[in-house]
Amino acid sequence: MPFTNVLCCCFRSSENTLQPNEEVSNERQPLLQGQPQSARQSRPAHNDASQRSGRFIARHVGIPELDQRFEDVAEMFNLQQGHHEAMRECLSTLRDRYHCSHGDGLSECLKRIKEEHGTHQITFHMKGYDFSLAVVPNDEVPTKLCSSQDRIRGLCQACKAIVAAGTKLQEMIGWLTKAEERLANQVLEVAPAYQEQRRLEDNLRENLQECHRARELSSAYREEAGKLLNEAALLSGVNP
Repeated sequence: MPFTNVLCCCFRSSENTLQPNEEVSNERQPLLQGQPQSARQSRPAHNDASQRSGRFIARHVGIPELDQRFEDVAEMFNLQQGHHEAMRECLSTLRDRYHCSHGDGLSECLKRIKEEHGTHQITFHMKGYDFSLAVVPNDEVPTKLCSSQDRIRGLCQACKAIVAAGTKLQEMIGWLTKAEERLANQVLEVAPAYQEQRRLEDNLRENLQECHRARELSSAYREEAGKLLNEAALLSGVNP
């Protein structure tokens, strides 16, 4: 069974509270038609910091249930992105610490760790989705080796969190992106003034663009974490 198949809690459904309008104007074009792939390209200057970090900032669209859905997606994606950054930081630290090349994986890091700390018996263990570095004797572990054990534990936790969030996040985003035009009609109905309609419609467009971006990045994060889990399984002798 591939390690990317992690059971995730079900996304709560609120279809009863959001009833999309089935009467869609034939003249309306898809919200994202002809728009840039990344919502970050159209963000105002005051959001430069969020552009660089790639965080999802949900915008208000005037429907409480829909606002909550976008906020939930933004929160989960930002958490997953943070775990991805932590995963990369842990692996990068191990590479630098043991003079590995930039593209080296966990296998090469483990090889260098064993070479440098030859006076200790070092074993890579994996149980379920948890992997760790066991050291014998464990009463006098060098500070550097102890710190590397912590990094590998951090790498494990980050990988698990990334994979666990993936399925639920894709489901949440899928619900929103499959109903773009119907959601647009709902947003227009709640705004009495033309100027407010345009503002809310722009916000909805921004949110949907960010959803598409988040879906692509989330899939890439999950694939990267899955490869690390598979590599960890091979190192421990477990068949992934």
